[in-house]
Amino acid sequence: MGDDVTPCRTEPLRPRRCRPLHSADYLIDTSALARVLLGRSTAERDDRIGAGLVALCDITELEVLYSSRSAADRERVKRALEAHYTWCPMPDGVYRRARVVQELLTAKGEHRSAGPVDLLVAAAAEEAGLTLLHHDRDVETIARTSGQPVRMIDLTN
Repeated sequence: MGDDVTPCRTEPLRPRRCRPLHSADYLIDTSALARVLLGRSTAERDDRIGAGLVALCDITELEVLYSSRSAADRERVKRALEAHYTWCPMPDGVYRRARVVQELLTAKGEHRSAGPVDLLVAAAAEEAGLTLLHHDRDVETIARTSGQPVRMIDLTN
């Protein structure tokens, strides 16, 4: 390859403005985050988010921003995510771990229950030592196989 490769990026990378990961206990997935953004979470959960105890990763951010209705809506949601969530980078080993868990699920005949995004977010939580906060039965299936801690988001008020 060499010098003839041009970068695909048209704008400079901006540093993340989210809080550092050291304080987080949870990694939130899209199923739970969608419910929080729709105002379907409890005051206790909102307090944890406000205290920086809930982290967000790249894949979840991409999924949530994909559903934006306009550029202005995308920017509004992105600002809210940056203001309220700790950032969890995708740790080394997430793809390897996702493949291992998928293989274990396949051996049990459950591999069709969890898609690649669920597997990668679960692996990110596991590798970072965080409990995966979700509202998705597929995550429960992954957790039964991986043994990692998960918690279904409480939607009762």
